Amino acid sequence: MSQVENNRIVLSGMVIGGLGTLLLFVTLYILVPQYVSEMELVDRIKLGIECLVFPATFFLFTVIRVGSQRFGNPSDNPVKVLANSESMEVNLRVLSNTHEQVVLFALNTLALSVFLPYKYLSLLPIYSFVFVAGRVIFWAAYKHNALWRGPGFAMGILPAVLGLSYCCIVLFVRIFSNT
Repeated sequence: MSQVENNRIVLSGMVIGGLGTLLLFVTLYILVPQYVSEMELVDRIKLGIECLVFPATFFLFTVIRVGSQRFGNPSDNPVKVLANSESMEVNLRVLSNTHEQVVLFALNTLALSVFLPYKYLSLLPIYSFVFVAGRVIFWAAYKHNALWRGPGFAMGILPAVLGLSYCCIVLFVRIFSNT
């Protein structure tokens, strides 16, 4: 395949992932019970931390998966052999990307737990679910055909972009409205 065809596949995957993410958020927001009153700051932060558990568990699983693949072969010394198989190479790349996305997810989730109006706090557990689903899709697609990882990637990165953009706007409004 040409680079143009590869780009089309990746872009199509990102669009599918973006639309799927939007559809999942809207559907789950309609189905999930909403918070009906304001929460204390400590309860908001507690909710944010609770929403980190399953993404952190998925991240731990990827770490354990790579670690277990190192046992009993030359890649047990990663200075000499980084990966001893294509499967391990894929898992290392998934681990690296998941590490990057978990950092963004955690910061975004905690910021949103503080800045979102209480009636939208149910978006946090939804975000957690969509993030983990996206990581599973990303990993499965990467193993089958790396060009198809776009939907899973989009399910993690697009909510991060939107959430952190929202938090930045809230902060700018707070900063400039206090002067």
